Amino acid sequence: MQLQDFFDYKNTLMEDLLTNKRIVELLVDETSEFEDAAGLAYTQVFPYEYIPETVSKGQTFICFDVDIQQTYDKTFYAPILYIWVFSHRSRLRLPEGGVRPDSICAEICKTINGSRKYGLGELNFYSSKRFAPMTDYQGKVLTFHMKEFNRIYDGKKYTPVNRKEE
Repeated sequence: MQLQDFFDYKNTLMEDLLTNKRIVELLVDETSEFEDAAGLAYTQVFPYEYIPETVSKGQTFICFDVDIQQTYDKTFYAPILYIWVFSHRSRLRLPEGGVRPDSICAEICKTINGSRKYGLGELNFYSSKRFAPMTDYQGKVLTFHMKEFNRIYDGKKYTPVNRKEE
């Protein structure tokens, strides 16, 4: 595993989010004509931490990023996936009841928790915390933990001849 592979994680997550019909329904404005979920990429769904500077209308956003908090040893490291979900206060309450960011978070967990597409083994849900990025916006930040290989074995690498042999 190399750091460049995290681009693939982000692309995979973007696809997982935008192919989930319920997540897309919760993101779009009920009054607008919406045809293409891919149009939400980089407008309401971002593969990096994004806080809009000016918002002309109340919207809902999903942002995500991957950090490496620690390495266990030469073999493994521990990537952490963060997903921020936040809505303008005018869009928090759902018509059927409930809170929009909570519902989106539940759908995200159903979609990716336990997935084997991210890291070595399963992606594990770790936490959900309140998140208020700016005035009139509220939401949650989800945290998922995974394990990944630290290095790829290269059999062509030079091994010093002065190593002790047992």
